[in-house]
Amino acid sequence: MKKIKVVLFTLLLCFSVGEGFAQVNRTFPNFQTYVDVVVDSAMLNALSHDFSVDYVKRNAEGTFNTRICLSFKDYDNFLAREIPYSIVQPTRATVTMANSYAEMTNGWNRYPTYNTYLAMMDTFQTRYPNLCKIDTILASTPGGRKILCAHISNNLNDNMGKPSLLYVSTMHGDEVVGYYFMLRLIDTLLSNYNTNTRLTNMVNNFDIWICPLYNPDGTYYTSDDQINTNTSSRYNYHNVDLNRNFPEPGQSIGSINDYQQKPEVWAMMQFMSAHNFTLAANFHGGAEVFNYPWDIWYSSSLPHADVNWWQYVGLTYVDTCRQVSSNYMTDVTYNGITEGADWYIVEGSMQDYHNWFLGTRHATVEVSVEKVLSTSSLPNYWNYSYHSLLNFIEEAGNGIHGTVTDSQTGEPLKAKVFVENHDIDADHSYVETTLPYGDYHRPIKAGTYSVTYSADGYYPKTIVTNVMDGVKLIQDVQLEDTLATCKSPMDLVADNVTATTASLSWTERGTASEWVLQYGADNTFAEGTYNEVSVTNTPAIDLVGLTTGADYYARVKAICDAEDESAWSDLCVFQPTNVVTIGTGTATNSYLPTYNYYNY
Repeated sequence: MKKIKVVLFTLLLCFSVGEGFAQVNRTFPNFQTYVDVVVDSAMLNALSHDFSVDYVKRNAEGTFNTRICLSFKDYDNFLAREIPYSIVQPTRATVTMANSYAEMTNGWNRYPTYNTYLAMMDTFQTRYPNLCKIDTILASTPGGRKILCAHISNNLNDNMGKPSLLYVSTMHGDEVVGYYFMLRLIDTLLSNYNTNTRLTNMVNNFDIWICPLYNPDGTYYTSDDQINTNTSSRYNYHNVDLNRNFPEPGQSIGSINDYQQKPEVWAMMQFMSAHNFTLAANFHGGAEVFNYPWDIWYSSSLPHADVNWWQYVGLTYVDTCRQVSSNYMTDVTYNGITEGADWYIVEGSMQDYHNWFLGTRHATVEVSVEKVLSTSSLPNYWNYSYHSLLNFIEEAGNGIHGTVTDSQTGEPLKAKVFVENHDIDADHSYVETTLPYGDYHRPIKAGTYSVTYSADGYYPKTIVTNVMDGVKLIQDVQLEDTLATCKSPMDLVADNVTATTASLSWTERGTASEWVLQYGADNTFAEGTYNEVSVTNTPAIDLVGLTTGADYYARVKAICDAEDESAWSDLCVFQPTNVVTIGTGTATNSYLPTYNYYNY
């Protein structure tokens, strides 16, 4: 009788934990199997196309040690290739599970059960109702679980034109260290509000979204009460790798009917489209490296327009981690960063989708060589990564930011912000403004750039901008309606600049004979920082009494009549400088020597 009960229980278990759990192969007796192979680059690319490659390490002789995760659907196809392989025997981590919010937060050295996870997310919004709201990305996965996202801000109903950040973790269900990181980060941001200045500023100045567990069906594959290498799955309920099934650059997005086996992908695409995220990252395990776009193209063939910025951000992330542990993030590259395809090609990644289709800067961060760390090690890894996680959020606030509005009405505009000789139209490296504020946020590496602002029905405007690393530059822009009756002046220049004077002139584009010119040391023209003069008849003026060596900014607008004036012109920048005259005679070369002093 006992034997019959055991058999019946086993059959019920096999059919309750996911499609295909009972469909095993004698060679590969588990619901998923990791195998190691050694292949050349051509075979690596072929395997990346057909299977879920998990890890790659280049050998000195040019071959590649490659780890592949096979679901039961892959077994026959893989064996047909007749590639020598070895099965990776998963090492079970020593894991303690938390059965309550209190257990989880007491020492932060556990993983949560699924019900504890739900309770934690609910507790966050219950304890901090003015700072946190739990949004639902997918109400019911194929396994009947929820994909949730914590929205953290000091104004949950209005992002007020703030830069926004998205963190997503554990799209591979057996890579759970990032899951732990995200829960602890949510708790840290909320519990330290108004007591920690840096964290308070983050909540006040950024719109933060954190999805701790993107693949709950994979993480809790065999049980809602257990996480480990032999109980959690890389794949979703239908044995689909979520990070291989987003639309590839250039592909059609399709419709919901194309995502029946992977509704998690469709739901995330809709969620991302509803929010114009400035910056994003998704967290994985099985390696330790900062992976930046593209996953599908080698850097030698099609580098991202912002490759220099990506390398700067990635190195900052890694170097900050290594201040705590010098050996952290060293297993893939010596500097801890890689362009995705330069490591190995991934087709259909979340990172590439978010960058290419929506223009969000999105990276992939591998945070632990072990997919499931023993819970006693979790606090150490949190300490390695904590400050890097904060730095990455703050990076969303650096670069060029501002609003684009109608020069006459002040109404916010839906506009395109394009960096000339830098951005690439085809890969959506430019950014766009978001309504209702007309705000834009453009992270970019330090340098001097010509930025063009354009909107349908408006004259485009190009502004030369100097950007510094780690600094936020505010550049609000007004665009002139093509139907505007009073045209803004153009070609404002400074000539005959001396130590204390300068001659400014501009081109009148209409019939105005009166103008207002402002000049001062603040390029935002904040109240009280500029001088204002009226000019009549001739579009020019001589300025006197300037400060030697100071940077001056000037702008001008036309007054067409008492009720009609133009938008401000582009800025003119100049610096009064002492002019030194050397010599007064006519130059001659008769004094030059006829021999070479430097006869080596």
